[in-house]
Amino acid sequence: MEENQLFYEYFGDWFELFKKAEVKPVTARKYLEAQEAIKELAPNLRLNQMNRMQVQKLIVAYGKTHEIATAKGFFHMIRACLQNAQYDEIIPKDPTFKLKASSQKEHKVTRAKYLERKQAEYLSRVLRKDDSVASDLFDFDMRTGLRFAELLGLTPEDINRENKTIKINKSWLYKNGSKADFGETKNIFSHREIKIDDFSLRLISKYSNKCSSNEPMFVKALSNEKGFKSTKKQKYASIYNSTMNRKLTKMCKEAHVPRIGIHGLRHTHASLMFNAGVSILSISKRLGHANTTTTEKVYVHLIQDQAEKDNRKMMSALNTLGEESDDSQ
Repeated sequence: MEENQLFYEYFGDWFELFKKAEVKPVTARKYLEAQEAIKELAPNLRLNQMNRMQVQKLIVAYGKTHEIATAKGFFHMIRACLQNAQYDEIIPKDPTFKLKASSQKEHKVTRAKYLERKQAEYLSRVLRKDDSVASDLFDFDMRTGLRFAELLGLTPEDINRENKTIKINKSWLYKNGSKADFGETKNIFSHREIKIDDFSLRLISKYSNKCSSNEPMFVKALSNEKGFKSTKKQKYASIYNSTMNRKLTKMCKEAHVPRIGIHGLRHTHASLMFNAGVSILSISKRLGHANTTTTEKVYVHLIQDQAEKDNRKMMSALNTLGEESDDSQ
């Protein structure tokens, strides 16, 4: 690797040597897409030309056509690459020092983050009336709060009918399309065992009874449902969250509730738990978060709502302290 090497070429070499073996295929594609973006935006930019101004120009150019979340990911990959070059003394300084990602593309909120209790009830009624695997999957997800990949990764051996629990210890790598298979959960803290309600147990039993102990229940059932295709070489159909989101949109419209995506069902579950007064520690464990800090960051708005309710309860208790009672002494 030479200091006068084209930057997009160095980025590709760095990815192959240092990152490719440690990231999942879906993440690897993001690095390759970033390399293509660098080549398109700065095809003649060389490594020894990388200073703060050149990096900022690249970030600004990328941000013109990408929303801030995507721009941040792009910047973080560039920063990691250039810091590696500095460590190897290919360049003298870190040209990303005190720089930040930027975006000129307006973020369009197209979905609600979660449903309120009454809205969740409306949606659940619609899901129960619809005779499809997708509607059962949506209802089960709203009742358990699983990540989509975790949900697809459930097998009959994960169910304990006697204790009414399910184990989450793997996921289904659906983003790999025709090559989808079982994989690890998001992190080690995602391994957990959670309680499920009676309806959820009956619902999932409907699919577990048609599978061998280690088959992905919902994946197998969806593979036989209209709208999902598989080839002769595939045991199961390719399942994408975009397809499921379109189905969920129709259900939300029928229920006359705000449109949410698959991940919104997980947020809705968390909202239901907060509103029921469940402790943040229990919610954090149920969702498979590393700690309560993660839960607090994701659901800060729900925690604030709960804090206001708690304040009203506390003030009510204190305001009545010492008041005369009608009870006879």
